[in-house]
Amino acid sequence: MTTPCFGCAAKVTLSNQEIEESIAEQLALEINLVTDDEWQYRQNICQKCPQRVGPTCGKCGCYYKFRTALAVKTCPEGKW
Repeated sequence: MTTPCFGCAAKVTLSNQEIEESIAEQLALEINLVTDDEWQYRQNICQKCPQRVGPTCGKCGCYYKFRTALAVKTCPEGKW
């Protein structure tokens, strides 16, 4: 399965594996991350959200697994 990037102007389509690899690479560069428990809590909310479009938040365009890991980010719908 491939998913278009909703956050970019470019029309990019990535496989789920490519998305996971991209998220992991970017998270390795980040220093202000939430705890594993908080990350899982946030992801659980996103996984049930009607705004989610596959691995992407339909509201802000971010990959939700990336956004939920960042301590400085909040849910654009105010859910976490």
